[in-house]
Amino acid sequence: MSDPVTEPSSGFFSAAYRQKPPWDIGEAQPALTALFDEYPPAGPALDAGCGTGTLVFALAQRGLTVLGVDTASTAINQAVDAAKLLPPAVAERVEFRAGDALHPSQLDAAPFATIADCGFLHLFGQPERDQYALDMAKALAPGGRYYVLGFAFDAPMAAMPLRVGEDELRARFTPERGWKILAARPSQFALSGPRRTVPATIACIERITHP
Repeated sequence: MSDPVTEPSSGFFSAAYRQKPPWDIGEAQPALTALFDEYPPAGPALDAGCGTGTLVFALAQRGLTVLGVDTASTAINQAVDAAKLLPPAVAERVEFRAGDALHPSQLDAAPFATIADCGFLHLFGQPERDQYALDMAKALAPGGRYYVLGFAFDAPMAAMPLRVGEDELRARFTPERGWKILAARPSQFALSGPRRTVPATIACIERITHP
């Protein structure tokens, strides 16, 4: 990884999930669930950087088989425990793994019809984002969709999110590279605590060719 000053480590997130971090609101981000209504996802699905599994559960409740991957073992353990409380028909559609979601094509569950990214892309600098996009091109089946929600600003401290902009997404996910942007627009990222939302960018991007 290119910038150890700004990139949080798995240890950072494992420690964060020992408490309740502000980005974990106990349910899937409302902006993403609304985007799923607008552009329905298909399975199998991957939640990249799944945290405690709220987005995995929301996708499974829509009938999708979903794999959640996160480097933070604390979050994965909480997700596994939460899955035990789901109705059996939903629980059987979910799986959680501690591991690297930045290279989804290397997961044995690939190819995916959906890759969901809630607050994952914004953790990385541009070189890692470029590599992530190239790897998703291999991991998504033709017609598969990438859903992303990320902060629309640079956080003013180290080890915090970096801006994801509509301009950046349109420049990276081009038709020439085998992508079609179905939606890309300003949004809100919900948080717990006194500051209830922050500005975000949301997008649904479809894979139109497969290398």
